[in-house]
Amino acid sequence: MPEEDLRLIIESFCEDLEHGRGFSQHTLRAYRGDLTRFSARFSPEPHCISEVFTRSSLRSFLRAEAGRELDPRSLARLVSTLRSFGAWLLETGRLDANPAALIAMPRVPGRLPGFLSVTEVLQVLESYDTSTPLGTRNRAVVELLYGSGLRASECALLARSDFDVEQALVKVLGKGGRERIVPVPALTLERLKNWISLRAGFLIERSDPGTLFVSVRGRKLDPRDIRRIVANGVSRAARAAGATPHSFRHSFATHLLDNGADLRAVQDMLGHASLSTTQVYTHLSRERLRDAYRKAHPRGED
Repeated sequence: MPEEDLRLIIESFCEDLEHGRGFSQHTLRAYRGDLTRFSARFSPEPHCISEVFTRSSLRSFLRAEAGRELDPRSLARLVSTLRSFGAWLLETGRLDANPAALIAMPRVPGRLPGFLSVTEVLQVLESYDTSTPLGTRNRAVVELLYGSGLRASECALLARSDFDVEQALVKVLGKGGRERIVPVPALTLERLKNWISLRAGFLIERSDPGTLFVSVRGRKLDPRDIRRIVANGVSRAARAAGATPHSFRHSFATHLLDNGADLRAVQDMLGHASLSTTQVYTHLSRERLRDAYRKAHPRGED
């Protein structure tokens, strides 16, 4: 193989992830950061990649990273990055084998997602002043995060045409370009209708960007706007302190499963590629059940 600048190879890899596989900017930043640190351990001069990306160099790099006292989850992500990069090098003919495939994945302890109670969700929703157009929009945003389990990025990118008012459905483009159809509950539907009736008033200064939610100046929102909208409501709801947009997605899944929803149906609504990702919510529900038993049953504290 000819010599190549490792930094340029990394950029080609990231471009393929972005344009060929539809990876999010958040994931791209993580991959690029991991691989840039790997590249920094070698000379900036061009190398034959097979002499740089070896099992020995990978182990040396991971030992150095572990010395930074990274938590197991961060180390696992780092190994996953290296495995993906090695697989891409193999696919593009730069390597004859993927040495990263031989590296064991660190054991990561299960982590249950945070969620809000129904009362806490309502406290946040009711904190928005719906007598104003802005408050009406903000409540509609959070209603949709909770009512249909959307991610902040999905909510921001949602097109006006993706919302079917008559069928009470929303079409969502999720991670990896996977599309899903999610029901919109009746109370959320009413809040969205209220917002849509006011939406045109936000478009005075510019043409319609086509997204369901727009800013006061008529531009489309981004995930940071969604996080600010949630943070503003949470700041006025003491019982929901620390909640984020994802807390409402977690609450959506937890409350569905608590009330007997089918696990695969919840998987489809969340847009999870793997059922195991959704199953963490069943663990959460079981823990709540055990806690309720311990508190309420006469033998629960034995």
